[in-house]
Amino acid sequence: LFFSKMESNTSDNAQQREFWLGDFGDSYMQRNSSIEKVNEDYKKETGITVEQIFKIFFDNIDKKSKILELGCNIGLNIEILRKMGFHNLYGVELNKKALDIAKKNNKNVTFINSSIEDFKSNETFDLVFTAGVLIHINPSMLDSIIRKIINLTHRYIFGFEYYSDNLVEIKYRNYQNTCWKQNFPLLFKNISPSLQVIKEEKFHYLDSNLIDVAYLLQKDVEIS
Repeated sequence: LFFSKMESNTSDNAQQREFWLGDFGDSYMQRNSSIEKVNEDYKKETGITVEQIFKIFFDNIDKKSKILELGCNIGLNIEILRKMGFHNLYGVELNKKALDIAKKNNKNVTFINSSIEDFKSNETFDLVFTAGVLIHINPSMLDSIIRKIINLTHRYIFGFEYYSDNLVEIKYRNYQNTCWKQNFPLLFKNISPSLQVIKEEKFHYLDSNLIDVAYLLQKDVEIS
């Protein structure tokens, strides 16, 4: 595989990238330091663990699949997939500190230090996914990011993001201009109407009006 970073002209998302490269990115890593911690916190909020959600959506995916996570942070989702038996795994992460932790905890996984905007590959993957990443991309940049995700996969797209019927900016730990919720599966379908929704499920927070959506989409695949 050939990976590289290309020159970026994506100034619209510059503020969001800087946000994750600074102190906030460091504090995020500390709050989400292990699978056990993330599972415990998410179960308190929704009644289900992140690991259980991944099992619901990845159980029927071939374990030999080549899978790419965009915005992998310290690699907890990749750890979950490794525990499930997946081994052909790749991660892209902007924050070098997070990437170093991901590399340390996930041997034999290929990690690339890059923003999603700057990342490119000369090969496609069986499945490309984001989890809590699209919500932090400036909405003006989302079309190009979604097109990139669609082009990077030749079969599946998985997403796990905040949900809203319409585009809504929300305060993220009292920060403005850093988080937006909307109907992400619909955005994919609007850009590529031939995408099939294999599975979609919403998870409601118990003590707030937040909703997460997990979705598994499939590109048209010819049966030989």
